[in-house]
Amino acid sequence: MAVVYFIVLVGVLIFVHELGHFAWAKFFGVRVLKFSLGFGPRIAGFTRGGTEYVIAAFPLGGYVRMLGESPSDEVKGKDEGHAFSQQPLWKRMIIVTAGPAMNLVFPIALFFVVRLGDGQALPATIGTVFPDQPADGVLVPGDRVLRVNDEDVTTFHELATIINEHPNEEIELLIEREGEQQTVSLTPYLARNPRLLDLVEEIGRIGIKPHHPLAVIGVTSPSSPAAASRLRTFDRVIAAGARPVTRWVDLEQALRGNQGRNVPIGYMRPTRVPDALGGLVELDVYEPHLTELVPEPGPGDALLRAGLEPADLYLRHVRVASPDTQPDILPGDRLVSLDDRPIRLWETMLAEVERRPGATHELTWRRGDQLVTRSYRLRTAQAEAGDTRLVLLSREKEHHVATVGHTRPSVLDPLVPMPSPILYAAGQAFEQTAELTELTVYSIVRLLQGRLSLDNIGGPLRVFEATAEASREGPLNYLALMAFISINLGLINLLPIPMLDGGHLAFIVFEGVARRPVNLRIRQYASLIGLVLLVLLMVLAFKNDFEHLWPRIVDWWQRVTE
Repeated sequence: MAVVYFIVLVGVLIFVHELGHFAWAKFFGVRVLKFSLGFGPRIAGFTRGGTEYVIAAFPLGGYVRMLGESPSDEVKGKDEGHAFSQQPLWKRMIIVTAGPAMNLVFPIALFFVVRLGDGQALPATIGTVFPDQPADGVLVPGDRVLRVNDEDVTTFHELATIINEHPNEEIELLIEREGEQQTVSLTPYLARNPRLLDLVEEIGRIGIKPHHPLAVIGVTSPSSPAAASRLRTFDRVIAAGARPVTRWVDLEQALRGNQGRNVPIGYMRPTRVPDALGGLVELDVYEPHLTELVPEPGPGDALLRAGLEPADLYLRHVRVASPDTQPDILPGDRLVSLDDRPIRLWETMLAEVERRPGATHELTWRRGDQLVTRSYRLRTAQAEAGDTRLVLLSREKEHHVATVGHTRPSVLDPLVPMPSPILYAAGQAFEQTAELTELTVYSIVRLLQGRLSLDNIGGPLRVFEATAEASREGPLNYLALMAFISINLGLINLLPIPMLDGGHLAFIVFEGVARRPVNLRIRQYASLIGLVLLVLLMVLAFKNDFEHLWPRIVDWWQRVTE
């Protein structure tokens, strides 16, 4: 079945490419002798309107044969004026570039179909506000953004798009907070995000995410009302009074204004299953519990008066370097400060460490009501689960002391209907096509500069493998892959190599500048050089494909022969 998907993908892209040449040649009155999908022996075909339409045996290519395209073509009688060579330069340029242009335009249609399926999106609701960012102190989790400047917004994508477009410019937001509308102002900062191929994206940021932390608690003190209610750090609250609780903001709203009233609390407690699946995984089973919580009366946040805070900065995982190591830091400890600066969010603490990986820092944490401070060389590491953890190295010998991680499960708000699905799909189609075109152009430039290895050049076998994988993942992934390959095909064909459209275009440009056609012998030599270059490129691509697939071939052969 993968072979069918591969043939369809290649066939569609070749057809689109050759259709560009064919359509514009017909539009300008040029006689088209042959329209072939594939090379080699003819499998099927017919002739209509003086044009032979053919499907050939080898599908990796195709061509449109026009009268007067070859210097040996004889033009006479009724064909006079209808040969390609007799057309003005500007018409010939359009005909030649129409094929690659179709490959660059076609992805817009493909991505439009892909994105048209995005009928719903995240609402423009604030889930997380990062400390020390423009939104800090201006927006709070649970705020619903209704308008930015003079533009109504419904989805978080619309909100992020506007913010991205206004770095260092003050913007005005109309928000809804606890049922009341108010207007706030802030200024996005200019963020320079690294991209592939050493590219940098410059966009506006204010420090927000749509992800709401779940109501997983940290107990601030053994003497707090929460501890007296037998609540523990990492318990997940699911109900407060008669109100169901999912997000941390739900728990805040449930206890807001409480001045000492008794509140029934339903919660789930994680219990570790020892040696789950033979020790292959860490597995927790959540057990339901009920208790009663009585926050202390007084001013300020009822959660803090109850001794509760998000579990974000409490250590859930502590892996020591060896069983004999006795680290000072333990599960359940709460990170307090880094170099005497309060830590307010796990992510921002990691970002600070990543700015100077391996540097020595003074780390302070709280255990119960006691503070502990130690100096470590710190860096970050990716855990198997995908989250980022903090690695502690000793200052003296720089050996691994421990790797620590937190828990911050999150949830997204229910999706809302996309306000303008067609406009959204069209905008995303143009944006994704432009982004992939830019990346492909820079890939070619980096290859020519020697900054990108030639091993990255793939051929038909690599395309076949990618097609098989995309087809298994679903039709939308298949269409997205087709769009990506179409862009590559279009740009490669524009390279000024004889035998490619870019080479023909270069000859036409030379003719326009020099006021005379390129000498026939020079064209023949150039075409021969272009053919050699293409053959060498194909050999390199097949070599890379074979080296890439060789381990799988060996594995398959071993399974067959066992």
